[in-house]
Amino acid sequence: MPRTGFKAAGTTLAALCLFPFVTSSATSAVAAPAEPAAAPKKEVFFDDFSGDQLDRSKWKVEVTGDNFTTVNSEQQAYVDSPETIYIDHDDANTGAENGALALHARSTPGFQAPDGNTYDFQSGRVNTQDNFEFTYGRYSAKVKLPEGGTSQGLWPAWWSLGANIDEVNWPQCGEVDIMESVGEPWTSVALHGPEYNGDTPINGQQQFEGSDPGDWHVFTADWTPEGITFLVDDKEIYKITKAEMEQNGWTWVYDDPQFMILNFALGGQFPNGVNGVTEPYFGLPQESVDKVKAGNARYLVDWVRVEQ
Repeated sequence: MPRTGFKAAGTTLAALCLFPFVTSSATSAVAAPAEPAAAPKKEVFFDDFSGDQLDRSKWKVEVTGDNFTTVNSEQQAYVDSPETIYIDHDDANTGAENGALALHARSTPGFQAPDGNTYDFQSGRVNTQDNFEFTYGRYSAKVKLPEGGTSQGLWPAWWSLGANIDEVNWPQCGEVDIMESVGEPWTSVALHGPEYNGDTPINGQQQFEGSDPGDWHVFTADWTPEGITFLVDDKEIYKITKAEMEQNGWTWVYDDPQFMILNFALGGQFPNGVNGVTEPYFGLPQESVDKVKAGNARYLVDWVRVEQ
């Protein structure tokens, strides 16, 4: 998973040029032809979590020791349980509209996963693999970070992976991290691929100057054949082009289908790399453990949308 950094996105300004054309009777101006308007995007996927439970025609649940193996030294087991994955319809409490998906971390000391390994925490992870995969488009999620986004070691994420992962493995499949939080006053974006993974140089941060990281925010990736632009609340925070990547010797692996993932991890390599905590859990300090034990650590998702 990524480490952090920042790269300012560039801007361009197109100017309209007028060319004078003089006749014996009149003077007129002829404007350069206008660029054709971009076709409006069409919504191809949407889930506002308004049903009574997770829509399994759209989302698959990952289970540690069954269809998922622990990675990044994370401290939780992912389970398929209404305690960790459910729809919360208390909009007055959540601030969502028509319900929200809750990925709720729980303290479960000594829990034994199907693979025989034990974990002191459980949480939720869902993806659209096989149910919905897409190539290019603008994909967004409106989310609310756990515990105000400032509890170290709590690691919610919104991201996508190449659908060919089972054939070519990670990181050759390509990974797009649209939002990751490790309990610091920022969130990060990143790409992971063949020559750039783990502590990837392709990354950026959203610092939330003038806004609260714990509020609802919309995190977006705008993916085209030419590059990927990351936005928070429609504000561009980082952009990388295919040409820039290839100039740096990095392989562009983003012309094939991807599937989307929402998950809530606890501790692990990325949090530890930022906070340096090793006790009581790797990357997860006691203060955050106490919040999980109190039942307060949950990651909310109001909606997910894909447009092409």
